[in-house]
Amino acid sequence: MLPLWSIVFGVAFGAAVGSFLNVLVYRLPRNLSIAFPPSHCPTCGHRLGIRDLFPLLSYLAQGGKCRYCRAPIPIRYFLVELWNASVWAWLWHQWLIVGESPLRFVFYALAASVLIAIFFIDLQHYIIPDELNAALLILGLLHAGLLRGMPTDWDWASLGVLNLRNAALGALIGAGLFSLIAILGRVAFRKDAMGHGDIKLVRGMGALLLTPGMLVAFGISIATGAILGGLWTLWRARQASAVVRAENADTEPPPPEPIGSLMLACALYTLWVDAMITLLPRRLQQRVYASLGQPEEELADDAFEETPTMLPFGPFLAIGALIVMLFGNAFSGWVQAYFAWAGF
Repeated sequence: MLPLWSIVFGVAFGAAVGSFLNVLVYRLPRNLSIAFPPSHCPTCGHRLGIRDLFPLLSYLAQGGKCRYCRAPIPIRYFLVELWNASVWAWLWHQWLIVGESPLRFVFYALAASVLIAIFFIDLQHYIIPDELNAALLILGLLHAGLLRGMPTDWDWASLGVLNLRNAALGALIGAGLFSLIAILGRVAFRKDAMGHGDIKLVRGMGALLLTPGMLVAFGISIATGAILGGLWTLWRARQASAVVRAENADTEPPPPEPIGSLMLACALYTLWVDAMITLLPRRLQQRVYASLGQPEEELADDAFEETPTMLPFGPFLAIGALIVMLFGNAFSGWVQAYFAWAGF
């Protein structure tokens, strides 16, 4: 559809959107406005100029430091822009150069950016903002509604046919599956087994990837989580200082969520009530959640340092969803080959 050289636009647009993702990653978990104040150095507070805002290039040109106070800029800013630029370039090639589906590119590219933001926020703060989970759900439903009947990697299965009904079912199955895991884990192990944000995230994955793709993404997230999570835990345990270990040893873990509260929350997520609440003004959201006995999660800025050996599951779910979006055709073929071998 487009010439091969046009992929440079995919890189440029992806890097620019990645720059905006850095704003979301920093401000959303802190309940800060994403528009005001304008971009500034978090260390010295100096407003950033045009030279400071070129995606990727500004970071490299300034050596990863603020141009005004020379404070180090976290490498995360560069990685977010680079990752998003790479994914957008891949999707640009997949859907605008090799394929001919501009709308699918738009939906997949925006959804990929949401997943990347979720990856970094959950990795650092152990929360997934409701705004991002609601955005992923809406993108999935719009994708299915506007591209109804378009081929997918999973349309050999009845639940893999692209339409609004299957997107809604995918969201329902995803939220229901993770709600069941959360409730059974809470009963069996007497501690919290699944974060609320993860339930909402897999719901959006189900709407976007449909049920077969969501289940494959779930399997990928388990595999990557088992490998990388184990390595991460060992590394962080060695990095933790003796003082931190002593403090953690003396700190009682928070009590698990009451089963009744968990079941009510799972019902709200399965029925998308929380996504509709997210559309309300912030103060009204807090009142609604308080009336339901579901207070919003509050961010502890030092949450990452307080639990050095923990690794949330949300980032691995995001990785699984991204892999299925980018390489769904290959995984679909492997699943079909397995079913044929197993005699289904």
